[in-house]
Amino acid sequence: MMRGVDRPLKETIVNRRLTTWTAALALAVAGVATAQEQATVLKRDGSRVSGRFEAWNRNTNTLYLRLSLADQRIIPVGETAVLEVAGNAENLPANEIEAARGGDHVLVLRSGEVLRGRLLNIEGGEGSGKEDEPRQVAFKPNDAGERRMRFSEVRRLYFGNFPASLGPAVPTPGPAPVDPAMPPGSVRVAANARWVDTGFTLRRTDRVQFTTQGQVQLSGDADDKASPAGSLRGRYAANAPAPSLLAGALIGRIGNGAPFAIGDQTAYLPMPADGALFLAVNDDEVSDNQGAFVVTLRVQRGRR
Repeated sequence: MMRGVDRPLKETIVNRRLTTWTAALALAVAGVATAQEQATVLKRDGSRVSGRFEAWNRNTNTLYLRLSLADQRIIPVGETAVLEVAGNAENLPANEIEAARGGDHVLVLRSGEVLRGRLLNIEGGEGSGKEDEPRQVAFKPNDAGERRMRFSEVRRLYFGNFPASLGPAVPTPGPAPVDPAMPPGSVRVAANARWVDTGFTLRRTDRVQFTTQGQVQLSGDADDKASPAGSLRGRYAANAPAPSLLAGALIGRIGNGAPFAIGDQTAYLPMPADGALFLAVNDDEVSDNQGAFVVTLRVQRGRR
């Protein structure tokens, strides 16, 4: 209670305080928006340019970054490997790099969703000519219609054909390690390996029985475990080789073909193609995994 102060003066003081709080809130919001507009371009020669993102000129296929009031950089998309929003484009995830080695653009959202397709437009926002509109990204996934999202929802955008010199080499599957304690015909499938070569070359007419033992840990969380059927918590990994299957489940593939489910079933399974058989633990990030499955294979050879 303010003693000795008349009502008009009290209202003036209150209004000034509200104005001050409103201005502070506006500055805080503007600070967040500015941080979300910061971006880094990783160029194909390995150099980086960081600044406030301003625009993508579709006519000239160039990106505009503002480093300072007097320094605007114009970067051809043809020289750009990845655009990272509010980041420095370092320590890029291996699974994203692998997806970006092809010709598709790869859009990674902050929600963890990964889209393959083609960038259509980036419009709106400060420096774009449509400064009264929020900056938005239009992207056409290969398997769906056009999607639009705010620039702040984007984590990274890869422009395809990611240079091998900028990231870790894609692991080449090698023979599984020999463990004398394992029964004949068995393969140790380490949870921190991408794909393990079983040493079996199969034909489409063959059928294989998988008998799997063991349990693996899928992260630094000691309770985040999986049996051959998958996560004991029932969770999925959106960027795993087989995202529709439980994280941690045992999966296979022939050569570089599409992954197929194995899990804990012991029925003889038909093979989808001719070639070398590889096995893996279905997870998106394997570097922090521990343990292994021991898989015993029995092959029924079909007629040629």
